[in-house]
Amino acid sequence: MTDARGRQLLPGQTSRVHVYDVDRREPRLVFESSTVLVEAPNVLDDRTLVLNGDGDLWLLRIPDADTVLDESALERVPMPGVPEINNDHVLDPSGKSVVVSSRDGDLYRIPLPAGGASAPLTHAADALPVVRKYYLHGIAPDGGALAAIVGERSEDGVWTTDVALVDVASGEPTFLTRDEHPDDGVSYAGEMLVWNSERFSPGTAQLVALWPGATEPVRITNDDRVNWFPHVSPDGAHLLYLSYEPGVQGHPADHRVELRLLPGALVRGARMMPVPETLVTLDGGQGTVNVPPWSPDSTWFAYCDYPVDHPGSE
Repeated sequence: MTDARGRQLLPGQTSRVHVYDVDRREPRLVFESSTVLVEAPNVLDDRTLVLNGDGDLWLLRIPDADTVLDESALERVPMPGVPEINNDHVLDPSGKSVVVSSRDGDLYRIPLPAGGASAPLTHAADALPVVRKYYLHGIAPDGGALAAIVGERSEDGVWTTDVALVDVASGEPTFLTRDEHPDDGVSYAGEMLVWNSERFSPGTAQLVALWPGATEPVRITNDDRVNWFPHVSPDGAHLLYLSYEPGVQGHPADHRVELRLLPGALVRGARMMPVPETLVTLDGGQGTVNVPPWSPDSTWFAYCDYPVDHPGSE
């Protein structure tokens, strides 16, 4: 008997995928399964999502209105030579490949929509005496660099997470932060970078941005909630992020969370103090929007939730 791959559903839990129309402020359920937990949707094109589940990569064709698909609609993407992956994956701007983070800490490039040989991009396991793992969330507009969180454990057992740009040709990281403050969720917003950090509020993740040529990030959010995984829409108009209740540590699964929206101009340095708009309140967290979920035309995004049907509840 082999161990289960990937995160698994709890008893009575379902895994769902929604697409959210920004203009209408309206979500639509497109997938639901009580057997496979899918996570972290990317948008390959206006009819196709890329997700991970059971340690593998999958394509999901978005159905017509009033249709909800199940696990039989998932199309497995071949990953020859790639071990079990987690939910950190980003699409190359060309649309011809996806870079995934494996649970051994390395990054791999996988051809899309299917077929061809996978290729390793990093060699985290060889980085002794420091143990290094890569967690991928973004890719440069020209495809030449990967925005990643690099976790390192030193010989004396100290674990740090820092922001780095990984060269796709050499696999070598260039660190943008090297400090004790936890960072995560780094992605591109045009030529800028945006991520969540505890730099300004230890113990409470807030969103920050780094402008081209700068060395110090600028704070975007400043509240008592725990804010993760910022994603700027391709047109730069919207900043979508995941918001936990105060006091949550990390980005755990199975919490009551909010998907919130702010003007994308905040990332570019606009001086305004808008109140974040809560678009959806859901059961999720880990897996909901770990990676860029926006459609190419910025009119909608995809997300996952994981409700639990408790026996006896109405």
